[in-house]
Amino acid sequence: MRHSLRARLRELIAAASVGDRLPSERDLSARWGVARMTLRRAVDALVAEGIVERRHGSGTYVTPQPFVRLLGLTSFSQDMRDRGLVPSSRLLAFRVVPADGTLAGQLRIPIGDPVLSFTRLRLASGDAMAVETVWIPQKLVPGLGGGDLGGSLYELLAERYRIVTGAAKVSIEPVLPEPRVRELLALDDEQACLRIRMVDSDTRGRVIMIAHCIYRGDRYQLTADISGAAFSTIQARRAG
Repeated sequence: MRHSLRARLRELIAAASVGDRLPSERDLSARWGVARMTLRRAVDALVAEGIVERRHGSGTYVTPQPFVRLLGLTSFSQDMRDRGLVPSSRLLAFRVVPADGTLAGQLRIPIGDPVLSFTRLRLASGDAMAVETVWIPQKLVPGLGGGDLGGSLYELLAERYRIVTGAAKVSIEPVLPEPRVRELLALDDEQACLRIRMVDSDTRGRVIMIAHCIYRGDRYQLTADISGAAFSTIQARRAG
């Protein structure tokens, strides 16, 4: 009964819009002929999932659902287009800097080589979603200027420079963003974000860029497909 009731609630929520208030638990229990406590437990489960939220003295409301991004070499622009949203960017900073020891080591270039560094605010249908900073050796992208950075960097690299990303090393951590980022993303003081650091290589293994991205924690979830390769290796060793 509880699973069937939860399915009914999901159908009710699917027909509603973000911010809509659901009928009261008393009204729903009478409408569906179930005990109010049974209904409350079903609603509790959906609250725990973040699908709805209770507001004290007001009722239960439909909450915005975060975007789920599959970890892989898909661009922000493609992610947004796949969701029927319009991706765009606002350039916040653009400069050329000499590679210091750390940057040169990560990009595998000589110390002092010029590196393009730029920061963009990434938007989905006008809503701020992420702040992204990228470093890329200038010699790989001659002529690249700030006016070229309104869309997907992956697509730009492939179409203009014939550079195709083949692999990336990724690290993810929760952070409380600095005040400037918080302001750009319109976040509360205590709202956590996801920081994603990526080192991208092309299909030949050459490092082409570093990206540090701050994603809104309330709007983004990350998912990944995990293979059993590590477990297969262990089993093979045991068999041997």
